[in-house]
Amino acid sequence: MCTANIARSPYGERRVVQLSHGETLSVASAGIPGYPGRGMDQEMAAQLRTRGGEPNGHISRVLTHEMLVQSDLVLTFEFAQRLRIIDEWPDQSVKVFGLRQFADALARIKAPASGLELLDQAYAVRPPDGMNLDVVDPYRRGTTAARACADQIDAVLSVIVPALAGGAAGAAPAPSPKETS
Repeated sequence: MCTANIARSPYGERRVVQLSHGETLSVASAGIPGYPGRGMDQEMAAQLRTRGGEPNGHISRVLTHEMLVQSDLVLTFEFAQRLRIIDEWPDQSVKVFGLRQFADALARIKAPASGLELLDQAYAVRPPDGMNLDVVDPYRRGTTAARACADQIDAVLSVIVPALAGGAAGAAPAPSPKETS
């Protein structure tokens, strides 16, 4: 979940599918407020291609309550996005985490479970979220910003994807923005 669903969230969606190596993870992205009908940002699409992914076919869409209800987990790239979702749909708040907040929670779980039990455990140990954990939007900021964003997302997904796919959680906390810039 990002702002326009044209840079961070479609990149993340495609990378989760790619990194899950055929495991049964159902992944989708959307924006709040979204940019309906628009394709993926060129710079992030280029980053995805260099990492073996395919950006073609992505079309931005707007987050809806129905999407939230159908989801077990919702990850946002910015604290403000998480707050907006919780404010608009408080009944769905238990499943909404910041991306880096969720990775940090996974690192705190002593004996991780799988499936919805893993999500319950993550919720129980969730660390505070804040703007200091945001993944900066690379839109219109050039190749360097897109590469830094993609590197940061990949580092966090290296913790999250194995945990969701049934592997071991708690590999390491996500790096801070200063470590990946």
